Order: sequence, then C-alpha cells, then structure tokens
Amino acid sequence: MKKLLLILLCLPFIGFGQITSPSVISSSGNSYNNGGINMDYTLGEIVVETFQPTVTPLPLTYTILTQGFHQGILKVTTSVENIDIKTKVYPNPTTNFIIIELEKNVNADILVYDINGKLVLKDNLNDENQKQLDFSFLNQGNYLLHINIADKQSVYQINKTK
Repeated sequence: MKKLLLILLCLPFIGFGQITSPSVISSSGNSYNNGGINMDYTLGEIVVETFQPTVTPLPLTYTILTQGFHQGILKVTTSVENIDIKTKVYPNPTTNFIIIELEKNVNADILVYDINGKLVLKDNLNDENQKQLDFSFLNQGNYLLHINIADKQSVYQINKTK
C-alpha cells in the first residue's frame, strides 16, 4: 500500500520533469513577450556546440547548444496590397524633379523617406493623375517613394544625384 501511494504521489513529478522549454546559455541577454510575439536576444554567446547522445535510448533526444539564436519561425504579415493602377515614376535617377503619372485620377498620399526611414517630403494627389515633386533640396542618395491609395501602396526607390 505504501509503495502504491508513493508511486501515485511521484507520478505527476515524473511527467512534468520531461517538459522543457528553449533556453540559451550566454553571458547576457533578455526576453520580451507582448502576448503574441516573443523576442529574445543574447550578448556574448559562449556556447557553440551540438551534443548528440552516445547511446541510443528511445526516443532519441538531442541537446543542442548554438550561438544564441533560438528563433523558430518568424512570420510577418501585412494587410497592405499593391496599387493596381499603372504608375510611371521618372526620371530615375534624378537631379531636381520626379514626375509621377497614374492612368486615372485618384486621391493619394505621396511620402518620400530617406534611407534611414525619416520622412523628408509629403504631398497629395487630389483627384489628379500627375504630380511633380521637387527633389532639388534633398542630398544625394537613395530615397523611398510611397504612393498610398486607401489601403493599397506602391513603393519606388529613387536615386538622387547631384
């Protein structure tokens, strides 16, 4: 009777002892969770090796230690769709002006970002199909031109030269 009671009391601990979660061995780092997304980072990864079992117990288990990256699958989804209107953006590369032509009149927001993501130019199309943007005040470099119509967007890379 004592053996049966001991087995019944220890059984839950044996079952839960097999549950493991991913972990990283490093000198520094942290984890953040906002409900749907987990972000983990490490600094100074100190373990870079994979250990395999020397005997073959069933089921086979492997202890894997890697360089701090233990990210499973990263999926990023957006609800932004491409604009289905034929669009021309010229000249590219440019020195002073960009001309945007669409096949029909639309209401749209036009945003230009530098390569660091800073908004450098903002304009609108109000029931128009053509717009000329002044790039003369911008420094030489690459810019991203966003054309937003409702919930649809097109992005163009513009090269500004001297």
